[in-house]
Amino acid sequence: MKNFISKVALILALLVLNNRINAQNYNDYRDVEAVMLQVNGNAYSEKKLEGAFIALPDNSNQLIVRLHIPYSSINEAAEDTMTYLPDYHFNLRMKIDSWKIQESLTSGKTFETDGYLTLNHITKLVMVEYTPLPSLTVQDGGFNLNLIMGFNPVDFQLDVRNTNTRYFIKIGDAPVNRL
Repeated sequence: MKNFISKVALILALLVLNNRINAQNYNDYRDVEAVMLQVNGNAYSEKKLEGAFIALPDNSNQLIVRLHIPYSSINEAAEDTMTYLPDYHFNLRMKIDSWKIQESLTSGKTFETDGYLTLNHITKLVMVEYTPLPSLTVQDGGFNLNLIMGFNPVDFQLDVRNTNTRYFIKIGDAPVNRL
């Protein structure tokens, strides 16, 4: 019986230790601030978006950008209501060339690529411009990123007062998380 209790205690200790290690790794992932520009003719407004997350899974050439856009940031009429409205989940997947990025980290070269933006449960092809920047982990293949991409809210069936409105998401000097 004593042997059984010690084995159970050992298993529980390993499980707790494993959860702490996994939690520590998750906490190492860094999120950043993004800016959403709303452009309508010559007028524009700017709103900060907290918690943008940029990741490069398994050293692939598929970069993922995720963030939440508050419902009221796009639908101005929602600011007048007291009801809770869910955020829009912004999920951008884009192809990058990690070899070209490593070669041009200090050049300030801007790349253009296409990506697939999923917003409001609709996926569309969008153009993305990004500039890789050196990071503290450049020896390990790490890099930071400046990124800008635009989208038309009508393409994603978002309610806007003016159909000529365009939105741009800007992220500056953001660490790319390796997953």
